[in-house]
Amino acid sequence: MVAAAGERRGLWRSRWAAVGAAVAVTLGGGGMVAVNAASGPASSVITVDPVRVLDTRSDVGLPGPFVSAVSQKLQVTGAVPTSTGTQTPVPVGATGVLLNVTVVSPSANGFLSVRPGDATGVASTSSLNFNAGDLIPNSVQVGLPTSGANAGQIDITYDAYGAKGPTTEVLIDVVGYMVAGGGGATGPAGPAGATGPQGPAGTSGLAPIDRFTPRQLVSGAILECSSTALSPTTATCDGVKLNTLDVSISLPSMNQICNVVTGNIATSIVGIAPNSNPKFVWDGTKWVVSSAPQSAGTGVTCNL
Repeated sequence: MVAAAGERRGLWRSRWAAVGAAVAVTLGGGGMVAVNAASGPASSVITVDPVRVLDTRSDVGLPGPFVSAVSQKLQVTGAVPTSTGTQTPVPVGATGVLLNVTVVSPSANGFLSVRPGDATGVASTSSLNFNAGDLIPNSVQVGLPTSGANAGQIDITYDAYGAKGPTTEVLIDVVGYMVAGGGGATGPAGPAGATGPQGPAGTSGLAPIDRFTPRQLVSGAILECSSTALSPTTATCDGVKLNTLDVSISLPSMNQICNVVTGNIATSIVGIAPNSNPKFVWDGTKWVVSSAPQSAGTGVTCNL
């Protein structure tokens, strides 16, 4: 499910060192890897509804499949081809990009490296690792060069651990980007105003992305999965936690997770016997913590 860019987008300030042309950051499996990071001004991060800018199965973005260990450059800024026609999900001049990257049916074990477009030399930073035949997604942040022949490009390499010839299909969805310039210093707090009436429940912050990642936002809470799986019709999160707490096995709670992540309902739920440990429960508008004896969900599979 890929929504048009710009329908829903959010802005937050990131005071980490600038993500410039020499920065590649990988998220997933609880780890973060930064390559050739250089200090600089802060950046702002802007989220967008997912836009598929690469699908080598249908030659969107680049012709497929990727061959080990041949690098290809993908343009992600300005007007670019997408699965729904030409769009501009990332403006020219963006300093970095947030991606969901998926490998599909690699013919040999290996890793995929996503680097800034002006990267040179042999790719050595892994954005995701996989075995032959896997369908593996991961969240990736990577810096973008803003000038030169590779401005607005990323460099993608499939490496079957040195073997030449194995192939894999690759999918990339843009889910956000970074622009130079962060917020200024925080000013003094103003006086507290009177509490207004509660408004209606809002929609989730991001459009469904059709898959689980090790850590993602679900209706204001951080969902963590100890492991994930993806099939052509379902997405699975095992070891379900919300803000480090258990989640109730109740159908409304699990359906809320599925609704945000895949836009569908739960098709399978796994849990443990009731206990009184604190658990998050979806009350119809928000997550609340309950200590009432009830079963905890340890895994959920959602329809796509």
